[in-house]
Amino acid sequence: MPKQKSEKEEVSIPNYQVNEMTATLSQSLDWGMKYCNIPESWKISKGKGISIVVIDTGKPNHNDIGDNAIAGVNLVSGEGIEDLNGHQTHCVGIICAKDNNQGYVGVAPESRCICIKALNRNGSGSSSNVAKAILMAIDFKPDIISMSLGASRPSKDIEEAVIKAYEKNIPIVCSAGNSGHAGVSYPAAYPETISVAAFDKNGEIADFSSRGKEVDWAAPGHRIFSTFLNNAYASLSGTSMACPYLVGIIALMLSKHKQKEKETGLNDCKTVEEIRGHLLRYTSDKGEKGKDKNWGHGVVDIEKLLKEEFPEEKKPEPDIPHPYPDPEPEEPTPEEPLPEEPKPEEPKPEKPESWLRKNVAWVVLGVFVVSALALYVFSLLDFSSPEEIDWDSRFQEQMKLK
Repeated sequence: MPKQKSEKEEVSIPNYQVNEMTATLSQSLDWGMKYCNIPESWKISKGKGISIVVIDTGKPNHNDIGDNAIAGVNLVSGEGIEDLNGHQTHCVGIICAKDNNQGYVGVAPESRCICIKALNRNGSGSSSNVAKAILMAIDFKPDIISMSLGASRPSKDIEEAVIKAYEKNIPIVCSAGNSGHAGVSYPAAYPETISVAAFDKNGEIADFSSRGKEVDWAAPGHRIFSTFLNNAYASLSGTSMACPYLVGIIALMLSKHKQKEKETGLNDCKTVEEIRGHLLRYTSDKGEKGKDKNWGHGVVDIEKLLKEEFPEEKKPEPDIPHPYPDPEPEEPTPEEPLPEEPKPEEPKPEKPESWLRKNVAWVVLGVFVVSALALYVFSLLDFSSPEEIDWDSRFQEQMKLK
């Protein structure tokens, strides 16, 4: 149901259109699913292990969602946490309605949504409650925060909460608004958020979709079937539907990155800017070339993103028995030994030189000197016969003296 305006309320869900309602729905795929190649992407990822905090009108009570929606916090006084408006039930269904062979299937059917109720049954709430809801969402440490709500004026409290989530590497995805050319609403206009516009099944930007330089991407948002109040289904139109579409696409991508991190220890998709970078790499440009105020960067091709970043593993081919036995392998012929290389001759040790050979000159000189001295000595000696002494005459003379 459309929101009821109140001058006292500062934040509200955008005015959305209820196109069709049905009590039952056989499991079918919405046109947006096919446009964005969602079914093909399920071969690689269904969003397992990803948690999303959805801040809106309350927790869904729908069989097609079941325990994929978890009660978080209720910030609305006088109401329980259950969704009494239908807006959050529709948005959560787009993200994570189960693949259970009935009704509607969400973009990321194996992801989980934590529901924080910040808006009442009329779809309105205060900026202080929304800011508080964002801070509480951060405490849950989710992978993504989804907010299909807005205000025409900025709020310091909400902006500070948005910046804190950005610093914690938690992307906040917001609906751009349903004001057409009047401009993008807040908090989608904050640069830290990811702002989503809406297009229809003809590939045209919806007339109601807010325009502005703040628009980042566009997603299906016209006549989107999803879960609604009382276990029914409804077709709604608005950027409120485009926002959870992109949230589901991001969930598929993050799930595969987390799985890859478990296998390799590597994950290059953890910050808000890294997430933007991966989305941009696989975005089909629409409208004017480059980023424009209607489409932003364009439309994400999730199938291409997942297949190129995470190619499907090829299963090993089964061994098929050969009709003929393999030939016995030939025995290898012994190779002739290579000729040995000649070993280099070891140098013979030199004999030590004798002392005599080392000092021969001095020996010869010494012999010469000794010989010369000997000749000189012999020349001085008198080798003539000594005079004979007459011992008898000397004896007689001695006797005479006596």
